[in-house]
Amino acid sequence: MRRFIWASTYAAGGLAAGCLSAFLMIQNAGLEPVVAGGPWQSRQAALSGPSAFYARAHYMLAGRVPPAPGQIIEAAAETDDGGQPLRVTCTYRLTAQEPLPAWWSLSTEAGGAADAGMQAAAESNTVIRAADGSLTIMASAPPAPGNWLKLPEQRRISLLYTALSPAPAVTAAPFTITREGCS
Repeated sequence: MRRFIWASTYAAGGLAAGCLSAFLMIQNAGLEPVVAGGPWQSRQAALSGPSAFYARAHYMLAGRVPPAPGQIIEAAAETDDGGQPLRVTCTYRLTAQEPLPAWWSLSTEAGGAADAGMQAAAESNTVIRAADGSLTIMASAPPAPGNWLKLPEQRRISLLYTALSPAPAVTAAPFTITREGCS
């Protein structure tokens, strides 16, 4: 009987360790910074590389279809440009760095997963550009004048940038994320 109990314990421990290592691999494989030292991270290169299985599994675990390599680019940020975690109690200024693709979307996510927690989105066809063509979006919980992106009520939040592009990978940070202040 003891052998059975020990064998079952070892098997259960091995199964738990295997599941944990697979989950950690799915969450971290292929996740690369878009620009060194910046907050935006992407799995674009991994979707067609050797870690494609894990990169696709990351999207599938969240109930999403992986973006098509070479057609849709996607990047996520969980920190501002200063490296501080995004918090709902703060206000952020998002400024477009370079000309953006013809279609793009910037949305907020609650808890780091694009599911029912998705709160708001700013898109290429809904934002208002300044007279000089520049684009600034304020992200905060309370309403802000101009282009406003509502932050979700959960503690942990992230930003998701999606764009239609013929480029195979995100090559430049889409927006700077500057913390304006916190309450």
